[in-house]
Amino acid sequence: MKNRLIYILGGVLIAQIIIFGLLSIDTHRVKEKVRFLSQDTSQVNYVKIRNKDGMVVLNRVGQNWRMTEPYNSPANPSYVKTLLEKLAGLELESYITSNEDKYSQYEMTDTTAAYVEVGKEGGTIDKFWCGKPSDTYTHTYMRRDGSKEIWLVSGTPRSSLTRRPKDWRDKTVLTLDRTLVQRILLRHPAETYELVREIGIEKDTLSGRPDTTWRVNPPKGASYKPETNVMNRILNTICKLNSTDIKDAGQDEIPAFDPVVFGVDVFLEGNQRHSIDFIQDPSDDSRWLARLDGNAQQAFVIYQSSVKNLMKKDDELKGGEKYENPQEKKRK
Repeated sequence: MKNRLIYILGGVLIAQIIIFGLLSIDTHRVKEKVRFLSQDTSQVNYVKIRNKDGMVVLNRVGQNWRMTEPYNSPANPSYVKTLLEKLAGLELESYITSNEDKYSQYEMTDTTAAYVEVGKEGGTIDKFWCGKPSDTYTHTYMRRDGSKEIWLVSGTPRSSLTRRPKDWRDKTVLTLDRTLVQRILLRHPAETYELVREIGIEKDTLSGRPDTTWRVNPPKGASYKPETNVMNRILNTICKLNSTDIKDAGQDEIPAFDPVVFGVDVFLEGNQRHSIDFIQDPSDDSRWLARLDGNAQQAFVIYQSSVKNLMKKDDELKGGEKYENPQEKKRK
């Protein structure tokens, strides 16, 4: 009798475990991972994003991405790369609701969600709405356009999809191959310093290339070799000059570049030349405005530190006291 009771109780316990397991199964969860997008993002050449700040359209031309709306300019390659990587990793996790009354709870209304089109022009275009991230910030609530179903999707693309349209612009002012730079003019209001590259006969033991040195032709006095770190800083800055923002004539107020506070002219092999004029930003003492090649339709907002890297005179070009001419120091 005792053993029989034990068997009965054991059977009841097993039955309860089975029932609990069946009731705990989420019938809305996707058993096998399904990609949210219907296509390979490596084939994508068109992206459209509309959020509370406006709309941006991006198109791939060859290997490069451009903004076609609201600006016609190169797109930030890093931002596009990150967006496509995030979209490629999206996978359906579980169905949430089709109740439109709950859309606001998941930031899925027309005013809170980001609307996205991504695909290949003339081919398949995925259209969807991106709502808020999950509490763990590892998933996002999303809905395909034309469907009422909100799904929890693995991945977090919202930070990319809520950028302001102007933030998608490539804010690079100038990108140059350092090995092609032959001559630089540092234009101060009352004097100009010429920096000239000299290529020696002997080769650098590490690179195997002809040894390259620079000399400074100051407005007064004999030429001299610039301090290495200062010269490297000038080259690094001018060959990869970036801005924090771009002002456009007709949309933004661009002050007159008159007088120009400082300027740089860069001469490269192949008779190429670029000119950059700088003035201080009237609205921010820590920023400067730059005009490239005399283009009065745009002004780049530049960090003050970048301009200081270029705005050099004798004292800094020589490297300070330790690089002074001993005879000059003796006469002081």
